[in-house]
Amino acid sequence: MMFLHRVRKYLRFAVLIFATLFAATGARSEVLTSFWRAALSDQNPQGWRLAWNPNGPLEEAAKYSDLTIVESENSRGRRMIQRGVLDGDGALRTDAPSLSSNGAVNTPSGSADEPKRYLIASYTMPRDSLGLVWMNDGNLQNKNVDAGTEFKIFLKGTLLKEFTAKMDLSPTLFQQALGPLKKGDTVSVAIGPTEAGMRGGGLLRYTLEEWPVGQSPPPPQNTVRLPIGTEGPQFDADGSSAAYEEKQAAFNETLIARQSELVLIGDSMTVRWPQELLDEHFGAYHPVKLGVGGDWVQNVVWRLQRTSLEAVPLKTVVLLIGAANLFNGFTPEEIAGGIEKLVKMVEEKAPGAKILLLGVLPMRVSVEPHNEDVQRLNAKLQALADGKGVFYLDVGPSLLEPDGGISPEVMPDGGHVALPGFLRWMEAMKPTLERLLTSQSPPRDIR
Repeated sequence: MMFLHRVRKYLRFAVLIFATLFAATGARSEVLTSFWRAALSDQNPQGWRLAWNPNGPLEEAAKYSDLTIVESENSRGRRMIQRGVLDGDGALRTDAPSLSSNGAVNTPSGSADEPKRYLIASYTMPRDSLGLVWMNDGNLQNKNVDAGTEFKIFLKGTLLKEFTAKMDLSPTLFQQALGPLKKGDTVSVAIGPTEAGMRGGGLLRYTLEEWPVGQSPPPPQNTVRLPIGTEGPQFDADGSSAAYEEKQAAFNETLIARQSELVLIGDSMTVRWPQELLDEHFGAYHPVKLGVGGDWVQNVVWRLQRTSLEAVPLKTVVLLIGAANLFNGFTPEEIAGGIEKLVKMVEEKAPGAKILLLGVLPMRVSVEPHNEDVQRLNAKLQALADGKGVFYLDVGPSLLEPDGGISPEVMPDGGHVALPGFLRWMEAMKPTLERLLTSQSPPRDIR
């Protein structure tokens, strides 16, 4: 027993010394975990419990019931992770809280004689913290619940913070100092309906971070929905943009190394272009793809600010962006305004280059309401073309079948083009692109 006592004593002393050094040396913060990463996982990561309160108030954690993990495929054949409460047939109940892998929470209120139903995300510390723990970069985007969504933060069962997130496309941002935490301390977040609402929910993201004593994080950043007039990178589940920034830097190195005269800029549609097909038809121009899957217009603005278009003998830029913005609630007018900003950025960075502005492609089936917005957006993009330095081309019709539908061979998931589609796309685009690459550029008045 004396030996164990001494061991514990020395361990406590070592932790104290390390914590002091951690604070004194100005060590960087450490992300301990993130809610989004927990939601993405097909199992509950260490320390996490995702539950709801069917049998009592929030203060009675012993009466919580764990959510069940369910795997499925969405309409595009992508694997989905959901958590919820199963009915007798093994399907998710619609009258109980649920959580999707993108961090989307849904919390029905239940009947009048039942307690309010919350989704509760709890994280238990696996060790003593060396510094101060913060809940940081909190985002709760409530874009569907008009009565608002109730949000609460608990530490060891004590309520620290609560607010109501109103219905808005922009997320409500939050941040909370939790102090030094001990092994076994539990931090919980609860989301549920307001007193006036029948349900609550929204897209939730936050991280738990350890900061040196005497330091604190900057104000929380918007990691969900950047306004169209701003710019920023994509954020990972831990609230970091480091991987995205590294990808951008690598793109720029490739662009300069290849001294490209033809650059394609965009999202996953650009990423998926078969490089061998581009090289077969336009290899003499050293084509480079600057595309990132899931990019919004705001992300591309951020990337272009850090792309050395002026350092290469650029002849033509092919720009296709905007689909992800449409799916995330931006209007065609907002998106067209953002793309106009991108066009001007290219003009300023590479005044001798021509810009081929492609219309956003149809998706799934051509008669869907989404494609009505595509047509509205494309009409506005066509208006940006001046026939001198900026040109517009809609290759979408080449991807449609005679009946106006989209073949699974062309778009297997209804949203991304496969090789047969790229062959059609190349055939539709090649004459215009060849003309732009070989024609001389007149002086351009950059406004």
